Amino acid sequence: MTEKLLYLLQRVMRKTWVRCVLFSLVGVLAVGLSMVLGPSIPEDVAVKLGSDAIGSMLNIIATSMLTVAIFSASTMVSSFTAVASSATPRASQLMIEDTTIQNTLATFIGAFLYSVIALIGLNARLYGGGGRLVLFGFTVAILLIVVIVLLRWIDYLSVLGRMGETLQRVEKATTQAMDQRLSRPCLGGKPLRRGSQGRYTLLSSETGFVQHVSMDILQKLAEENDDTLQVHVLPGAFVEPSTLIVSGDQVMDDARREAMRSAVLIGASRTFDHDPRFGLVVLGEISTRALSPGVNDPGTALDVMATAVRTLAHWVHHLHSNAGTADLLFDRVSAPPLDEAGMLDDVFLPLARYGAGAAEVGLQLQRSLAAIRRLHHPEFDTAVQQLSRYAIARAVHADLFEADVQGLREAAEEVQRVIPA
Repeated sequence: MTEKLLYLLQRVMRKTWVRCVLFSLVGVLAVGLSMVLGPSIPEDVAVKLGSDAIGSMLNIIATSMLTVAIFSASTMVSSFTAVASSATPRASQLMIEDTTIQNTLATFIGAFLYSVIALIGLNARLYGGGGRLVLFGFTVAILLIVVIVLLRWIDYLSVLGRMGETLQRVEKATTQAMDQRLSRPCLGGKPLRRGSQGRYTLLSSETGFVQHVSMDILQKLAEENDDTLQVHVLPGAFVEPSTLIVSGDQVMDDARREAMRSAVLIGASRTFDHDPRFGLVVLGEISTRALSPGVNDPGTALDVMATAVRTLAHWVHHLHSNAGTADLLFDRVSAPPLDEAGMLDDVFLPLARYGAGAAEVGLQLQRSLAAIRRLHHPEFDTAVQQLSRYAIARAVHADLFEADVQGLREAAEEVQRVIPA
């Protein structure tokens, strides 16, 4: 299975309807097993164990699960709307793919479908006494599962759609993408030197965002043609018909060009998968909304900065611990490394711009930049110092009170100071 097919399969498995279908199939399978296993159970044993109670239990499940499923679906939609309005629409993508929400809804729909099919068979007298007993056992098991899922769902509703929960989801998705990139710094290929380009070029045929690059497909094409290929875009990059995506040293016919284009998956929007910077962009968007005059919530901006420092510290720590351990998987393909300095701009530039008029935001921004400087990561140093100076200039331009500006300058001294390792 190619990386592209695996990626597409993972995307499909995150769809809500897939889990609903799988849980429903389990319910249908349970009904079928009842018909198969029933004849092996004696009738007198089935009567003694109370198989006659199955009808009322199925009626209760059928009438209640439909109501609960509709309520859960409406709650799910409400939480998506709340996250999109309070944080950013990009963060709602994580809610849509949340496994707890999907499993809960799938369990309720699966239990409803199981009970309806079982009632149809029961009223059609498809089960003997043994079949009713087996059905009774399955019904008790499903009822226990429903109760456990319902209790978990009630507890989960207390945090669903809250800002703190949203920030945790974004942080988790970002660190996962970081870990994936750190295991393959240049997507598993060789580092692409700045300005390097092959003799023959391939431009994008679509307009959108790169979501995935299948390096294994490009490696196979390079081996078949005794070529070396250069990938010029990373997941998250915006491309249009004049954007260079792949280049090589051998002539590219139409079939080879089409195969190369198929290796670069382009979609209408960015995704958190394989794109560490997208999570930081989302954090910047959350802070921008929080600092808007209509919301005026500097506390959320402070939480975003704490999350950003923790996320970037995760990147630096794992980068140093994984240094020299990443394997070269595709020796005939080169790809550019991640722009680490740009990671800081993604999250802190909006804070410096829109938080210029809030002294507490500016002060915490300088402290956060100083904390990043203390990570002793050379790729961050220049960007951190530039952001610190930019934040001071924005605060002056916003006519911040002189005493507050002086406090920012004093906090910025630690950022600009050369910190010994």
